[in-house]
Amino acid sequence: MKLSTYEPDALPPGARSLSYGVFCWLNRHVTVLRALGALLRRWPAIGGRFGLVARASAVKDVLMRTRSFSNTAHAANMVSGDYLIGMDPGPTYSADRDLVHARLAALDVPADSDVEAQRRIKALRGRGAAGFDLIDEYLMWVVFRAMRPLFGAATGAVVAGSVTDASKGDVDEDLQRQYMLEIRYVAGQLLAGSLATLDLRRRAEACGDALQARIDRVTGTIGAAWGVKSSSADIERNAVGLAWISHPVTVQSGALVVQELLGRQKVYDELWSLADKLGEPAVWADPEFRKIVRNHVLELMRFRPIFPLLARDVPRDTEMTTGARQNAGCPGGGKVSLLSIAALFDSRVVPQSGRYCPDRDWGNEDALRYLMFGYGYRQCPARDYAVEILTSALIGLLTLPRLQLARGEGKAIAYDGPLMLCMRMRTT
Repeated sequence: MKLSTYEPDALPPGARSLSYGVFCWLNRHVTVLRALGALLRRWPAIGGRFGLVARASAVKDVLMRTRSFSNTAHAANMVSGDYLIGMDPGPTYSADRDLVHARLAALDVPADSDVEAQRRIKALRGRGAAGFDLIDEYLMWVVFRAMRPLFGAATGAVVAGSVTDASKGDVDEDLQRQYMLEIRYVAGQLLAGSLATLDLRRRAEACGDALQARIDRVTGTIGAAWGVKSSSADIERNAVGLAWISHPVTVQSGALVVQELLGRQKVYDELWSLADKLGEPAVWADPEFRKIVRNHVLELMRFRPIFPLLARDVPRDTEMTTGARQNAGCPGGGKVSLLSIAALFDSRVVPQSGRYCPDRDWGNEDALRYLMFGYGYRQCPARDYAVEILTSALIGLLTLPRLQLARGEGKAIAYDGPLMLCMRMRTT
């Protein structure tokens, strides 16, 4: 198996730009990745030659073998420093994971996300038929409100980057927006991967430095709010990581969910009609309706996951199961790529995988349903919180008059590489 071990800066500028462009295009056209995945599932030996895995059983096997296939593949794209997503199992990983679980336990989801979704929807409804940006005027605020308890009493200091400024009262929305844009571009580097252009890397590094400086100034306040006695370095590492991974990744996932839903007009019409029939406030209080919307969120994420491709380092020579008759040899120092989106459509384990079916019975493969959040021990600890936040956000949008992309004034969706910057919407 031939595995590339180049450093991205060693690529000629033209080759880097071309590779990055292809990568971004594939992330926006996941049906192409699904088609490629179907071919590799049919002939897994071909994928094995190039370090590509597509069958669900093989993808799960790689993700479960954390010593043989390492998460450190993400480390090069994490411009703000170490965090769980780029660590191997060990004492530091375990301690950080415990801290993250403790902070997540402070969240009050879906109550907080429901409240903010209702508040933002009320404001949008008051504007009448005027268009709005789904990301900047809705999603990022719903997610921000739900994630505020991560920093507890230190939230204002983190957003302001100053204990003194935060002590003056609530941090205004302009500063909150600045903070959210800062962490957005840091997370954008993770989405872009090692093929990112130098300009994008420089911007991510500048935002990463700004985020580090922001956290450095208020580390003591964060530690006091968390009630932990860890070293300042431990607090800083986890505070930075919680800031840039929790918010922008959830926002991007929400935008992808809405994009996929609007591309399925019949599904959207059925959900909208059901919400309209229930009316407010029943749409927020009805547990059965929430369950229905939650199932749709998961199915929409299956069709358009935020990370359709995953990379893993190979620290030492090993073999990889692909589903072919023989395992693929993996030389140490290389990488393997997992087509997680292909695994989510593997008909061997997902009944009628090509059919949009939010009520599908996953049976003993229920864990695979959440593959967009990882698998096994390394699964994102905020999985259920993120799904509930997106459920709240989608319920809010279903209470508006019928939505569609605002295509009248240029492109409705603007991208910055693989990062969705805005999605202009209008009601009809």
